[in-house]
This record gives sequence, structure tokens and C-alpha cells, in this order.
Amino acid sequence: MIKRALIVLLLTTSSSFAQQFRTYDWEKKPKLHKLTKEETEESSIGILKKHIVEYSANIMSPEPKRYETEHTITRVNDDKGIARHNTVYIPMYEVKKVVDIKARTISPKGKVTVLNQENIKEVKNVDEYGDFKIFAIEGVEKGSEIEVLYTVEKEFDMYGAETIQSNYKIKNAEFTFITGNLKSNVKAYRTDVKFEDITVDGNNAKSLVLKDIPAMVEEEYATPDANKIAVVYQCFPNGQDISQEMFWTNVSYNVGTKFFPSEVSPKVSNDLPLITEGKTDMSTFEKASRVDNFIKSNFNIVKNNNEELSNLDYILENRSASSFGILKAYAHYLKALDVEYEVVITASRFEYKFDPTFFIPSMLREFLIYLPTEKKYIAPDRIEYRVGEAPANILGNYGLYIKRDLGHYFQKIEQNDPNYSQVKRTTDITFNDDIESAIIEMHQEYTGHWSATNRAILNLSSEQGIKEFKEYLTSSGVEDKQEISFSTENNDINQTKYNVPFIVNSKVSSESLIEDAGDSYIFQVGLIIGTQSELYQETERVNPIEMSYPNQYDYTITVHIPEGYTAEGLSSLNLNKSYKNDKGEKLAKFESSYKLEGNKIIITIQEFYKTVEYDLDRYEEFREVINAASDFNKAAILLKPVE
Repeated sequence: MIKRALIVLLLTTSSSFAQQFRTYDWEKKPKLHKLTKEETEESSIGILKKHIVEYSANIMSPEPKRYETEHTITRVNDDKGIARHNTVYIPMYEVKKVVDIKARTISPKGKVTVLNQENIKEVKNVDEYGDFKIFAIEGVEKGSEIEVLYTVEKEFDMYGAETIQSNYKIKNAEFTFITGNLKSNVKAYRTDVKFEDITVDGNNAKSLVLKDIPAMVEEEYATPDANKIAVVYQCFPNGQDISQEMFWTNVSYNVGTKFFPSEVSPKVSNDLPLITEGKTDMSTFEKASRVDNFIKSNFNIVKNNNEELSNLDYILENRSASSFGILKAYAHYLKALDVEYEVVITASRFEYKFDPTFFIPSMLREFLIYLPTEKKYIAPDRIEYRVGEAPANILGNYGLYIKRDLGHYFQKIEQNDPNYSQVKRTTDITFNDDIESAIIEMHQEYTGHWSATNRAILNLSSEQGIKEFKEYLTSSGVEDKQEISFSTENNDINQTKYNVPFIVNSKVSSESLIEDAGDSYIFQVGLIIGTQSELYQETERVNPIEMSYPNQYDYTITVHIPEGYTAEGLSSLNLNKSYKNDKGEKLAKFESSYKLEGNKIIITIQEFYKTVEYDLDRYEEFREVINAASDFNKAAILLKPVE
């Protein structure tokens, strides 16, 4: 819906040229390809992935025809590989006509099994991804090669994107972009290989050829889907030559005219007393917060394509809107309270890396409202967030900012408050008389993204969800703990003050933290900080390092040594790892230390990550910081009788 609303362009006629897909074909007599020993040990290997996008000027219509051809050859070496590739899904989004679909299997002995066309089925809305043609691969066994070749004619669209990299190695990948004499642009991401100018059947084209693309792997602190090698392209009707700035200006105008009303709807004015509650002297932050609270408490966002859900009168009357339409409600309420704002369009950085230099509508996935005087955001369709920093999945991406005068600019969506997300925790640990159990009393304060998530879980989860939530908040690494008391403060999901901490007070007991050691006891003090991430992988890191969001932990743990005992092995409590920038400033750190005061061991821990992105070339330094927290989690002290 967003893409259709953004741009309206006039198209002109032109002459047609030969289509390459009519002559492109697979080998008449296929043979198994040679693989290295290492490649035969992989579950599957992509031998070929070739994608052809062809725009063909159409003498019968002002719109060029658009064809896409996909040709893949894949070796499957084990059951996992077979399961990954033995069912083929062909997306039918924007498909006008299926030109051809064929597939075949070449067994290890050279037997060729060709797809029976009657086995191709059409399935509607698979996992909310739309309609697909689907078929099972026949005759596949370990060591087989699966070959698929299909061509579809699609509705005309000036823009497109294709992901080249996958979760298995691809030996040969090709992207061919055929546009003839039509004006076009094409760009590849996350590869140094450049497009080459070629001709295909006498038509101008560009070709990208890649060799030995490694498998994209799932890694912690990464955005693997958005990191894959990909291609984006634009092709214009004959006579059209549109600059990127013209595209963005069109977006700004079309979106801005919808979200910067000249007059406030009377229906909005009727709600103002409910929002202001009689207050007249309010800051911009409080006004925006009250609007945010009101809409998220009284309106529902509905995930369907009903056009009424974008109609302001319908939205205000029925308190229901699409994620696009709800911005209209925000716009009118904010204007009614004279709140200055801008509209931001962007994408989740876990799905797309927003590129201001190349317009592709598929990047326009997420909307924010920016308050320039406050340097804070409203996330209209995120029920857990209130006015503050941008949601974690958007933070760090670029965005298109649209102003009231319909002008625009691009800006990286960064965190303005460096101390926004913090966890402050004080823990007091005592033991019962026979040292069979530890009593853990804890006071915690969560701010920023932590508090937004915690409030949402507490207010919106099921009974089982809340039970798991309490488990997480009371030393998640302690298996047998028994709750003595648990309470929360500032737990209302609606807030009118900035970054109010979500507070948890708890008291639990545990026997599993204590282990008999003759007449002494081993106390697993490190488990008190909860389960920690760790990066002990031996394989080479693939993805750039990205945190969910900047954050900081400050812990004070006081252990009361039982009367008649002394503590040994305290050196394991001293850890200090950091990651510094070129100015010597610490961007990430884990530091723990202790001191003895009478019968008390006072442990202090500070861990922080000041930025979202870290240098992949310095992964070892980053990993040391992460693993320091995991190392502390394993720390133990010996409680030994005084001799």
C-alpha cells in the first residue's frame, strides 16, 4: 500500500525487442559437477544461482514488460540438504503469468528425473508471505543435483531487489539486468565485484558474476538477513529519466500531505479533555506523551488491507487503524496540542540497511514520529514503547525525515541519550544457620529499552508469560530458587515523565548455589548475575558486530560470610576487559572487583556498550568483553571454617 501511495508517474510508449528468456535454457544432457572434498562434506552446495531481470519495451502498451528468470543447480549431500531443497516455492507476488516452470534431478549414477507438471500446486498466503507455486522435487537422494528453471512475467514495476547470498555456499552466482535502450540503474551491496556492461541478444545489459559466496550464518550480535549480498535496480519507461532526489521528493510530498493536516478534525477536539485532564501548562514532552498514551490505550492497529483503516473519519469513529493510518490520528492530535513533529520513514536494520542514495520502496517499512525540539521519537505501532529513543530494531539505520513544509533530509537514527538503557542492581546474600541455602535479596532498576520491554511483558503477557518473566528477573541462572517475595514499582505501561525506571524488589532462596566440600562450602556467586551470552566460537566471524542497543549494567553484590567462616578464592572476582576507540575511550567494558569489609564481601561490576556498531576487524577485543561476563558467571568462592 505504501509503495502505491508514494509515486504516480506518466508513462510513454516505445518499440519492443527480443526477450532473452525465450532462448535461455539448461544443458540438454546434464552431468554431475565436480566438487572439492570440503564441499561434499557440506549439507548442500549451490553450484549455480542465476537470476535474470529483463525489461522489454512494449509496442502495445506504455509500460514495458517485465520478466524474471531464475536458474539454480544445487548439490544435496545429506538428509539435511535434501530437506532444505526438496520442496520448491515460487513466489507469485506481482506475477501476471507463469511463462515456464521446469525442474529435474540428476542422481549420483546420472539418472535424470524430470518434474511432472501436474504436481505443481498453487498455495495461498504461505505463512503471511503471499501466494506461491509449490512442488516437491522427485527422485532426489544423497549426492543428487537439483536443477530448477522458471520464468514469470510480472506486473510493471520500476523497482526491484534480489538477494544473492543464502545460508549455504554458492559456487557461481550471476545477476543479469537487461534493459535495452531504457534508462536504468542497478547497484550491488556487500560485495566489491562490479557490474559489467554486456549485450544479450543485441540488447544492452549489465552483469554481476560472483564466485564462491560463503554461507551466511546466524551469529549473536549481528543482522545476518540484512547483511546478505543483494542487488537493487530501477528501470524507467521510454523517455523517463528520474533522479534519486526526484524519487525522495515525491515520497516526501505524497506522505507529507497525508500527515501534516492544515486543520484538526472536530472529532479530535472532542478527545482533548481526556488527553489533557485539565492541565494547561505542559511541556512538549508531556503533550506528546499524553497523546501517545491515549492513542495506544484507545486505538487498535489492524493488520489487513482494508482501505477504511487508512480513512481518518473511520479511524476516529471506530478506534481502529492500519499501521499506516494510525499516523493520521497522531498527526491530528499532535497538531491540536501544537506539538512540532516530523515523520520518519525507515526499516528494521535486521531486515534492510536503508540507503539514502538509491530509492527502493521495499526499504520504506517503518514509520516513526520525531520530535525535533526534544530529540525523541514516537513509535506509533509499537505498543510497548512510549516517547523516548527509537525502537531497538530501528536504532542505527538511516531514515527519511519529512518536515511540515514537505522538505526532507536523511539522518542516521541514533540514540540521543547515552545513558538511556541501564540496569542498576543491588544484591544482598545471606545464608541460613546450617549453610544449606542462600537468601538472595535484590533491588533492580531498569530504564530505556529494558523498562519498555519489561512493562509490556508485565501488562500484556499471559499468566505463563508473567511466570517466566519473574523467573528472568530473579537471577535467571539459579535453577531451584524459591520465591519469598516479589513486587514491582512504576509498572504502568503509560508514562508521562521521561525514562522512569521500572523497579523490581525480590527475595528468593536457593540450595543449588551451595556445594559441600568436606567441612567447607563452595558458593557459586557468579550465577547471581544471571545467564550470560558467550562468544567462544572457533570459526571465523562472518557478520559485522551490532548490539541490540547501547546499554549499561551496574551491580553491587554483598555476600555476608557466615560466622565462623572465612572466604577464599576471591581472585576469580577480579576481571577487567575493554574495547577502546582510537582516542583511548572505552566503548565496551566488563570490570568486576571486590573488597572485604569485616564479614562482608562487596563485589562491584560495571559492564557497558556505548555504541551499536563495533569493528569486525577487532572482533577478538569485543569477544573478550562479552566472554568476561560469562567468565564471571562461572566464578565461585570457598567458605572455609576458621581454624
